[in-house]
Amino acid sequence: MRRLAVTLILLPGSFGLSMWTGVGPADDWVHTCQVRQSYLDRLEAMEVEVNRLRIQGRTEQEIARVMVPKRNQATALVRTKMKMKDIRRLDQRNQARYGNPYGPTIEWMYARHGGNWHEIVEATLKSNGFYDISCIFWYDL
Repeated sequence: MRRLAVTLILLPGSFGLSMWTGVGPADDWVHTCQVRQSYLDRLEAMEVEVNRLRIQGRTEQEIARVMVPKRNQATALVRTKMKMKDIRRLDQRNQARYGNPYGPTIEWMYARHGGNWHEIVEATLKSNGFYDISCIFWYDL
């Protein structure tokens, strides 16, 4: 349904071919949005797991120590679907920022959030809104 709506309303002519066939001028955008949706789906699954762990009575510190590496693992898995030039750029940025090519370490998160384990857990479930909005017409709402 979302593809039909985007095609009819926003993407006239051959641009719509990419939406249906994967061939056309919007190929890169479609692929990027598919990869982004895959990442957001993984974050949603992590949120379910966080809630399950909280119900089980785990501490926020225990949950954070599970979820920070899990988020970095989700990043690594999603990157297998990306182009090598994009992966290199992201790896360099993350290495410079976090000291880890896949994202922040638990130590970095602890320092960033002043030792607040709850904030660390919540931060693992968030994505970059700027990138999310670039594919807003692709996502299932």
